[in-house]
Amino acid sequence: MNENETTAEKPQGPDVITIMLGELADKTGAVIKDDPHITAISTRLLGGAIGSVLRVGQGDLEPSELNGAQSELVLKPVIERYQMRSDWFGFGELPDHSASGESWIVMISGRLVDPSTAQAAHDSVAEVGAGPMREMGDISHLPFTGVEDASQFLSIDVWDNDKNIELMYGNPDVTAGFMQLFVEPPVLQVYRVL
Repeated sequence: MNENETTAEKPQGPDVITIMLGELADKTGAVIKDDPHITAISTRLLGGAIGSVLRVGQGDLEPSELNGAQSELVLKPVIERYQMRSDWFGFGELPDHSASGESWIVMISGRLVDPSTAQAAHDSVAEVGAGPMREMGDISHLPFTGVEDASQFLSIDVWDNDKNIELMYGNPDVTAGFMQLFVEPPVLQVYRVL
């Protein structure tokens, strides 16, 4: 590196997660579970399609650290890094990758209309919805923004059952306030944690 080049400080540590999304070659959901990472497969809930795998790793990981068996994916996976927003309203934590028991991840991602006002808008909606959602089985709500692009938003909600997910996220009265955060409708997908 010469004197005119600089390196940007990238967030590190437990507040950074790396997400890998890929399309499975075997649509039945046969996937190799990566022990050091959360591994989940897509579901049909909320109109979703089966055949995708989600891996969530703690820290700023290289793609090779998340890919698992390359042969299980059809195409090169999408890798994104996010910074946990502990200053935003949230509760709970990511599921323990080694724990047994069923859980589901509802992942919402999209581009924020205005990153400078997004926290206030997010917090007002999330705080109002937290009580009813927790009663229905939502055990974690974790907001993130992109490491490289703060206008990229990711919400991970962890549920201990799948019975009320469609009831909650399919209700336009519940989602109307949240949708105002985004430039265009966000991507919403439900995954079952393996």
